[in-house]
Amino acid sequence: MKRAFLIILSILVFGHGANCVFAQADTWGKATVRPAEFYAASDVPASQVELTKQWYQVASKAWGNFGPLEFWIVGRSEKAARELDRKYCAVRKQKDPGTLLHHCLNRSHNFTDYARDGNAGLNTRRNERDKWSGFIITMSGKNPGPREEDYKPVVLHEYFHVYQHAHIHSRREQTRESLNQTNPWWGEGGAEYMAQLLYSRQKGVRANYLKEVMQRKLHSSDSLQEGETIRDIPYGRRARIAYDLGAWFIAFLISKSSEEAYRVNFFKALETRGFEGAFLDSFGRSSKALLEEFHNHFLSQSRRSQLKIIP
Repeated sequence: MKRAFLIILSILVFGHGANCVFAQADTWGKATVRPAEFYAASDVPASQVELTKQWYQVASKAWGNFGPLEFWIVGRSEKAARELDRKYCAVRKQKDPGTLLHHCLNRSHNFTDYARDGNAGLNTRRNERDKWSGFIITMSGKNPGPREEDYKPVVLHEYFHVYQHAHIHSRREQTRESLNQTNPWWGEGGAEYMAQLLYSRQKGVRANYLKEVMQRKLHSSDSLQEGETIRDIPYGRRARIAYDLGAWFIAFLISKSSEEAYRVNFFKALETRGFEGAFLDSFGRSSKALLEEFHNHFLSQSRRSQLKIIP
């Protein structure tokens, strides 16, 4: 999932102004006390900004506060989204003077797309060209909208992507893709399960929430093709299968090891040991072996047996 947003409402989490002086030091991957910056389109209600802040704070408290991080919140007005795009490009220019405004304003996926289609996403800005590195999360007014329960775990999902990428320091795109895996089964599966797990633990969330959500995701197993594994499925029209069953694979991994083995040990070892080395160190077996067990044994069990691993 990937996104960004405007303001007339340019707000920082604990009241800091958005037009502050930006440090040029590379703080990528370091936990920080600096809160995320929040920008919103003119048609976005203050209540949505506050809701997004609230769930960012839940995530950063649970997983650590990483940055630099910006939230851009788009509403449903394409006109307001275009205004937000201009604000966004001004911020990009301010943080990295080498930014070409024409290229920024004419990028392939912008805030008007979010206003029209909804959804949310993370733009990871780290490469060998740009001076500024950071994370840009875009939330929108629909699919999901702020009145839908899904909006809250989606904020958590996008923030867990920040956590994942904060543990990959390399600026080389090929290295970053290799460590996070090119296809969505690992990165999206992990973000989805950890988001739903954390949301399920919050006060006021119904007791069976996580089991209900995970049971629905199991329907995607019916769409697997003969001999196909979740590792084979790219982003695109069938990516939902990898999101859903990838979340189940993370639950399966945690049930065979621990939450700490996945969230702490694996990511701590990732850049030095590589994906497969970190996987083997953290879970005791290769990713190939555990994917085979997941597909050939776990997914063939009864729903009742499968749901036993969900807390």
